[in-house]
Amino acid sequence: MKISKNFEFEEFCFSQTALQLNIDNKPDTAAIINITRLCDNVMQKIRDHFRAPVLISSAFRCEKLNNAVGGAKNSQHLSGQAVDFTVQGYSIQQVFLWCKDNLLFDQLILEKNLWVHISFNYFYNRREVLRYDGSKYLAVQ
Repeated sequence: MKISKNFEFEEFCFSQTALQLNIDNKPDTAAIINITRLCDNVMQKIRDHFRAPVLISSAFRCEKLNNAVGGAKNSQHLSGQAVDFTVQGYSIQQVFLWCKDNLLFDQLILEKNLWVHISFNYFYNRREVLRYDGSKYLAVQ
């Protein structure tokens, strides 16, 4: 089902790990609303700016899937508020910096220089900017 000009709802729920482990990764109504808000307020804006495919590696995760991938117990992926992604043809740094300077978000994390994590909370956004090197999180100015 299409939820924006360039995104299908299924992109936010697909997981290779869920397929391999036979985990039903279906969001509840609240998570569906959050996914839609995340798409409208963040992801479609990224797609429109870069005019290139946005490749989602992880978005919504049910609790069983989140546990299977070693996600944090309080991960915003559990509520459909977070997505990990890359943009085809652009460096992770370019995407990270553009998001930092141009979007409203709750958290923005440069993850091991491999992907960008961004979350959006409809009611309150901290604009927390971090780098994760694989062992620790560091604040970014």
